[in-house]
Amino acid sequence: MGLGDNKLGGLFPSAIVNLTSQLQKLVLEKNYIIGEIPSGIEKLVGLLGLAFDENYLTGSIPEEDNHLIGSIPSSIGNLTQALEYLDLSSNNFSGVIPQELGLLKELQELYLAENNLSGHIPMVIENLTHLYELDISYNNIEGAVPEKGVFKNASGLLLVGNKGLCGGIPELHLPKCSIQCDKKCSPMLPKLIIPIVSTIFLLAIIFLAFIIPEWKRKLTRKSRTNSLLKGRLPKVSYSELAEATGTFAASNLIGAGKYSRVYKGILLLKEDENSNQQAHTVAVKVFDLQQLGSSKSFMAECETLRLIRHRNLIRHVTCCSTIDYRGHDFKALVLDYIPNGNLHRWLHPERDDHEPLSPLSLTLRLNIAIDIADALDYLHHNCQPSVIHCDLKPSNILLREDLSACVSDFGLAKLLPDPITKSLVESESSIGIRGSIGYVPPEYGEGGHVSTTGDVYSFGVLLLEMFTGRNPTEYMFEDGLTLHNFVQMAYPEQVMDIVDPNLFTVNVMESNAFNKICECLVSIIDVGLTCSKQSPVERMSMEHAAVQLHKIRDFYLR
Repeated sequence: MGLGDNKLGGLFPSAIVNLTSQLQKLVLEKNYIIGEIPSGIEKLVGLLGLAFDENYLTGSIPEEDNHLIGSIPSSIGNLTQALEYLDLSSNNFSGVIPQELGLLKELQELYLAENNLSGHIPMVIENLTHLYELDISYNNIEGAVPEKGVFKNASGLLLVGNKGLCGGIPELHLPKCSIQCDKKCSPMLPKLIIPIVSTIFLLAIIFLAFIIPEWKRKLTRKSRTNSLLKGRLPKVSYSELAEATGTFAASNLIGAGKYSRVYKGILLLKEDENSNQQAHTVAVKVFDLQQLGSSKSFMAECETLRLIRHRNLIRHVTCCSTIDYRGHDFKALVLDYIPNGNLHRWLHPERDDHEPLSPLSLTLRLNIAIDIADALDYLHHNCQPSVIHCDLKPSNILLREDLSACVSDFGLAKLLPDPITKSLVESESSIGIRGSIGYVPPEYGEGGHVSTTGDVYSFGVLLLEMFTGRNPTEYMFEDGLTLHNFVQMAYPEQVMDIVDPNLFTVNVMESNAFNKICECLVSIIDVGLTCSKQSPVERMSMEHAAVQLHKIRDFYLR
């Protein structure tokens, strides 16, 4: 039964234990399942593969006539001697690695990473002749590392994050075991070192000669495993988030939308496994699960933020899906706190704003536009899979201390995993409105498909808004008049009549640089008009738009 890497939620299905003994594989990894693993799962004697990692499960693996809390029960050896795959990583298991794992003679892959396991590595594991992948990283395991079986091949072994380990093959670069630890580690006789190393080296050469066709696959798997370990998110509870935000106090509220509210908070986090907890200022995005579509928005944002890495995109610190103190479902994202608020606040300041903002200059607006264009270019053309933002507008653009831009809010984002899926998405006949009024491309309102050209349209409108200072939803834009049409009527001869006067700190009409400023603004407006054309096929790509804006800035600053 393979249900991994989906969007399954709710409690762990207890009826699974009633399935027949013919069930060979149970894969529920990378979902949103909560609750405890039901008792009786050891009765599935036909299992060959078992994976529950990257969910929100609590408690321990149950054992009949016992109530072990936090440890891996010895009855795990009763699952089936034909078991080939076992993944218990990223949980809170404690205690020692059970010796009974040695009964799983056909086991090929064993993952126990990121738990609180202690004690020594059972010597019986080196007798599992079919085991080629073992990951016990980031636990509290100590003592000697065996040198037979899976332990003689460093490429299939992950031991990082266990400070007490010693010995093992030279490729592991672990410290030598002390002679005084007779009970904790196997003594290494000096007379045997040279022949053992020579034998291992010879066996490695012979072994490699037989697995060359498989070598690329194994390297790829190891690279993926390491990247997942490095990308592990710190775990936070509801109580920690409540404490960080003053129980989600109104005084800490910094933003609100249809599906969520965002609070400023101080959260204690570790920089890495070896560091102490440090106080970090974060933004906690709490989803209103009473609002229809909010759970889907949470999952879409989690899925997107897990994939993207760019200097001009909001950084995902961690997420939390649990139960609050009243027993209600609770879902939240923890994001980087961006101190200067959103771009809408800078373009259209409120009269009662207690912190008046200085107008953004021409140079600053051009830099912000380039940051946004670079981010969208990455999402469309350099991210795997490609991402369509679907809700680009000034309130979703955040400004850092240096006023560099950061694109946020991926609650409506759409992933295009491959060309086949992309063509299916783009052939949808009706999707409804996806985005915000004033920035939604016309084809979406007419039942058109979701595509990257929709983001291009929104960017074009945003660019025109940034340099004219006019909101596309202003009262003047009615009866068919749009911001695009308004600007088009003035382009190019009267561009200086419609641009935002707050762009300039001096009277540009009397400036020696007037002609250069005018040429620069005409070029920027041209990009905005081309991106926001009515027909999707007439719009330029984000890659082209980013290149054009970079050229305009180079011309203006030289």
